[in-house]
Amino acid sequence: MKSILKLFSDHGTFVQPDALKYISSKENPDDFATFLIKSFREYPLFLAVETIKNIEESTQQLKEISTPPITVLTSSIPPIEKTIEKELQKKLLSKIYSGEAFTKETTEEEDEEEIEEYEKPNEVKKTSQPIEIKTVKGWKPLARDYESELRIINDITGRRTSEGTTQDFVNLFRDRYEAIRKILCSQRREIAQYIPINRIRKTMTDVQLIGIVKNVKTTHNGHRLIEIEDETGSATLMALKTNTEISQMASEVMLDEVIGIVGKISKTGDLIIVQNIIYPDIKLHHERKRTESPLCVAFLSDVHIGSNMFMESEWNMFLRWINGDLGNSRQRDVASKLKYLILPGDLVDGIGIYPNQEKELAISNIYEQYQALAQQFQYIPDHITVLLQPGNHDAVRPAEPQPAFEKEIQDLFSGKEFIFIGNPSYFSLHGVEILSYHGQSLLDYSTNIQSLSYNEPTEVMKLMLKKRHLSPTYGGYTPLAPEHKDYMLISQVPDIFVTGHVHTSSIDNYRGVTLINASS
Repeated sequence: MKSILKLFSDHGTFVQPDALKYISSKENPDDFATFLIKSFREYPLFLAVETIKNIEESTQQLKEISTPPITVLTSSIPPIEKTIEKELQKKLLSKIYSGEAFTKETTEEEDEEEIEEYEKPNEVKKTSQPIEIKTVKGWKPLARDYESELRIINDITGRRTSEGTTQDFVNLFRDRYEAIRKILCSQRREIAQYIPINRIRKTMTDVQLIGIVKNVKTTHNGHRLIEIEDETGSATLMALKTNTEISQMASEVMLDEVIGIVGKISKTGDLIIVQNIIYPDIKLHHERKRTESPLCVAFLSDVHIGSNMFMESEWNMFLRWINGDLGNSRQRDVASKLKYLILPGDLVDGIGIYPNQEKELAISNIYEQYQALAQQFQYIPDHITVLLQPGNHDAVRPAEPQPAFEKEIQDLFSGKEFIFIGNPSYFSLHGVEILSYHGQSLLDYSTNIQSLSYNEPTEVMKLMLKKRHLSPTYGGYTPLAPEHKDYMLISQVPDIFVTGHVHTSSIDNYRGVTLINASS
């Protein structure tokens, strides 16, 4: 099962639990997984059972695969027909991943049109066309009467210090340890009497510790073994599987995070039996900051301009709506109050992000992708302030925290107020504090903690707030830069916490904090 997960994760694809179960049920799961990957036109973000079955149906795949699938499927098909069949299959998959469901049967005429399309490989790819937005009589946006009130609270932009030295890593983890230790000591009474690890004595019975997780694994007998360290030494902890509550808490422990431990020293003195695991967390009822102004903010992540999968019709509807040209009276009232538009990453599709991406691009030049985005922003009313944040597809360094876009890209955007922020970024609008993070580490959380699912991003975000950290594990799926300050810490509790990346959308609440995933 791990080999299958790794096979898909290497291509940036998340396998939903039911899909993984379906693949594992095959006679040769690894061969079947390889067949699926070879059948993709684009590596999807989510792989669902329905998608797999559509692939099987579209290629008339045998129920059980015991030999390399492509050979079995195409051995009796003439070479030209093989190519057409494979391309038609890819076209169908493309429709799945761009949100089109198989809700109607394809006619013979439509099949012929698709075949003709793939017989023209040099045809120019379609790009976004200009749209016409009508001037709405009597449209007077309320937001136009208000000045923007933006304050950047915490952002990496202009503050990079990392040179990749050993000392940089020491500074990063030391800053993380000290910051979370202070939170634990000031807010969690259960850990108020903690001691440094080197002061542990075999004669003690109970002990309270604060440490950074150095190693975590499950023993042969099913117990959870955790090794933590502080500036004075290291200690080995054991969460017994017989203690269901503690065992569940221990299953959520991740490498490199800072936790508090309440435990009892074993009879031999070489182990500490875990009685409680203390996370920094946030208060039960976070007191939200509010504003008297009637303004609204819209979050819009993962636009992916430049991709063939760009959702052009939905984007055009959005542009019409914010101009008062679409929607009922209530929807137009909301549009009238819209003062801020925040884009938390993946503004464009980028270049070379995943294998064979060039085949999926409508715009194959990264600079031209941002030019196309800037042109689309010309349709946005000039009273709206736009905040632009990078993601893993954007033209900034891949390692997080990511600084704002370089001046060469910023200069493409004009005609209204554009604010360029880093990833993550903590800022306030009219006093309401917002933590905006693209969300690449949602994958690290969901793959390391069994109870989490990447298609339920707000559940992952709750655990981020509980741990007070966006991406604790170094060396995971999320590349991290060893800055002297840990910008991935959630040192202040936001009123709104927003992410993107997973190409879904959801909204939730955790202890008074509004959680939003705003992608696609």
